[in-house]
Amino acid sequence: MKLFIDHRVTISSPQTHLAELEITVRADEALPSPLTLFMPVWTPGSYLVREYARHVEGLAADGAGRATKVRKNAWRVEPEAGAHSVTVRYRVYCNDLTVRTNHIDDTHAFFNGAALFLAVEGHEASPSRVTIAAPSEWRVATALAPANASENVMEFDAPDLDTLVDSPIEVGRHRAEKFDVLGKPHRFAIWPASAANARDVERLIGDTRTILETEARLFGNALPYDDYLFLLHLSPRGRGGLEHKSSCTLLASPGAFATRDAYLDLLSLVAHEAFHLWNVKRIRPEGLTPYRYQEENYTRLLWWFEGSTSYFDWRVLRLAKLCTVPEYLDHLAAEIAYLDATHGKLVHALEEASFDAWIKLYRPDENSQNSSVSYYRKGELVCALLDIEIRSRSEGRTSLDDVLGHLWKQYGARGIPVPEGKMGEILATVAGVRMDDLLDAWVRAPGEIDYAATLARVGLCIERSTRPEAPAASLGARVRNEAGRAVVATTARGGAAQNGGIDPGDEIIALGGVRLEGASVDAALLGKRAGDSVDAILARDGRTLSRTITLDAARQDRVKLAAIADASPDARAAFAAWLGESHAAWEAP
Repeated sequence: MKLFIDHRVTISSPQTHLAELEITVRADEALPSPLTLFMPVWTPGSYLVREYARHVEGLAADGAGRATKVRKNAWRVEPEAGAHSVTVRYRVYCNDLTVRTNHIDDTHAFFNGAALFLAVEGHEASPSRVTIAAPSEWRVATALAPANASENVMEFDAPDLDTLVDSPIEVGRHRAEKFDVLGKPHRFAIWPASAANARDVERLIGDTRTILETEARLFGNALPYDDYLFLLHLSPRGRGGLEHKSSCTLLASPGAFATRDAYLDLLSLVAHEAFHLWNVKRIRPEGLTPYRYQEENYTRLLWWFEGSTSYFDWRVLRLAKLCTVPEYLDHLAAEIAYLDATHGKLVHALEEASFDAWIKLYRPDENSQNSSVSYYRKGELVCALLDIEIRSRSEGRTSLDDVLGHLWKQYGARGIPVPEGKMGEILATVAGVRMDDLLDAWVRAPGEIDYAATLARVGLCIERSTRPEAPAASLGARVRNEAGRAVVATTARGGAAQNGGIDPGDEIIALGGVRLEGASVDAALLGKRAGDSVDAILARDGRTLSRTITLDAARQDRVKLAAIADASPDARAAFAAWLGESHAAWEAP
């Protein structure tokens, strides 16, 4: 039986943060009974069961049926005998401004389909129409197809649940900008409208065009969609992005245009989510095909699909000449420094981190840095090193760019998912040589990365040092300032604090006889050296206690990727082929 689904979204009192929903299920004949309506528990691109149904209120069927909750996220609806339609009404609380949730205030409403709409179990392929009723001066931005050609469209069509979930909706007084890239229409919807001035927006549009053109060249010089929408929220509440097939949502700081570093961070976010148009939305891992919205979808390939996207977001900025070679190398060095400080790399394999996304990456705690590793950040470094190694082992004939092209032609363009466990074969097919030794060391097993040999192939080495103002000893803990109190956020596994009995959550009152002010530990460690013992006065669970701590050596947390002065001509040429120009250190004075 073919069902038709109508969704009506009403925003009548934005100050309550409530959206009023109606879903009407109809058919040309009598509806089957019962129907099961469900709300997804997660949204593609964000691998955590978020229990969206917890924000549902007051669900009830109209007079032609009744609704009974049967699972945490599902309701059984029983239409009256012979009824051709049934309507269910409910409210959703929307006050969480992220790229994967819903938010309503007096200026706008942002909706993520998975967190808003109910679906009919077993009829996920049914078409639906979305009608939005909002304050009269508000307008809508979404990738959903408009149901009519009126100037301010408030009705949209989705051919199936996948499209409905994959098309976030912005409603409000946002800034709307249009531009073309490679002959296809694009839009920016920027909220709040006043958060970016005309010059900033013009610069962003120009650089976004350059990013898309550069990425398209990696995949055959064509964009895989008819039109595209960037939803940009500028807010101090966080940072993030979520990819969709014909749109993306970006959350960045209101200061994103204020400094060079902040603007490059915004551009890398644009490049990352746009790159996902190919890599994960169309070139999809088998484990995420098809999407199952009521349960976890497991894949061991997020190290590739997120890691390579993280690698290419900044590399695209370099290829497009939107960042300089030193800026790119500084970014890569910062990622190495982050991984240096992550003990979890010694216990959590990158492939395993992909599989464990549902329970680890999105649920960080005080032990996360000791027990897990980010498939984004380690994945980026591994993909950078794989690119260098493929170039070297193939004597410059192929690179990770060619791997992308192969994946697009063989899988993405043909709608075939990438088989789990086959990346080794795919890399070998493209490069013409096996890469299993590297995958075994970097992806399939935990451990340190030996950067030296690979970086030397492009004439680089790592220089590590401590901060010039840092003491010569370390506590082996990260401390945060809580209303002037020094509270331990994390302790490094096997470090001085953990070995000495300091726990996350402890307040450090004094260290080595020095009263701590805020989170400043350095002042108490000045003049100390590794192996020195200091007394720590702590507060824990409403009582004070003392511990004796044997200090660690200062951590070398400054990382620089430097040019090897006597790098061979081959290494220098490989560097130029990788990043588009030579290193300044090798240029004649």
